[in-house]
Amino acid sequence: MNKHTRVLNAMDHKPVDRVPVTFYTHFMTPEAQKNNTVPAQIAWFEECNMDCLCIETDGYMQYPKGGEVRRLSDWKGIRNLPKDHAYFCGQVDRAKRIREGIRDGAVFYMLFTPFSTIKHTIDSEKGIMDFYREDKEILAEAMKVIEEDTFRLADRIMDETGVDGLFISLQNAGTDKFTGEEYTEYLRPWDLRLLAHANSLSEYNIIHMCSWTGIPNRLELWRDYEYKTVNWAVSVEENMDMRKGREYFKPGTTLMGGFDNRPQGVLYRGSEEEIKTYTKKQLELAGEVGTILCGDCSLQVDQSREKVRYVVEASEEYAAEHRK
Repeated sequence: MNKHTRVLNAMDHKPVDRVPVTFYTHFMTPEAQKNNTVPAQIAWFEECNMDCLCIETDGYMQYPKGGEVRRLSDWKGIRNLPKDHAYFCGQVDRAKRIREGIRDGAVFYMLFTPFSTIKHTIDSEKGIMDFYREDKEILAEAMKVIEEDTFRLADRIMDETGVDGLFISLQNAGTDKFTGEEYTEYLRPWDLRLLAHANSLSEYNIIHMCSWTGIPNRLELWRDYEYKTVNWAVSVEENMDMRKGREYFKPGTTLMGGFDNRPQGVLYRGSEEEIKTYTKKQLELAGEVGTILCGDCSLQVDQSREKVRYVVEASEEYAAEHRK
């Protein structure tokens, strides 16, 4: 079974010869940023011997508004970007060339909600909440423009690059931010529109329930969304390991996860034996159908690629052991 078939079978809850593996990381160094990060991301995929790649958007996470962005008033009156803007063309170029460079494997492209895009642009978890508290209507006007451009970007990514689907990062549901009621009223509609648009473009999309700050999310706010594959933080969310995830998320959901992405995690600090033992434990918890092994979030930029290969080897060993 080739890598591409293995991943799509896992997402479809079909049999696989072994559970597929993927991990994603950032490419922010000057060296990695060369040539639109294309060689760096392909090398990451190949050297880790993974089954699929979630393309990181480093260099494009900030919306190119132009001018000041620190005050909410700076976002008033923003306009859609022209269709030939580097924000669109650069990301299409990246996705297309990475897809062409990965001969066997599934490829997904990362997208963020408008609220997160503004947060990344001002680079402040607190600042975006200050914007919301100051005037959520002005904030929503800016988010609408960004939403339109995100939809246009998604259309071009899926029409022009050959990637298999979209990797939707949902954030901002941490217990330190909105109340459940606030999130449901203000951010849920934006989530649902983005997911609906993504699902209209591909049946192979992934929802990443992001907890990169280390704060647990109110997972119940996302539980009823339309998803095929879910990636969440087993090491951050309370009482939600791979077995509990199988029970918690909707029937038929493919589970993507199992590994702490932080420096204290076994993938970063562990020996070959420790990593392989841990990997097989995750497979016991999740089962081999509808499972993709992955990190809670982006791995450390200096993560050993050899250690990622240990996860692939452990998946192969587990499959062989259970088919004797």
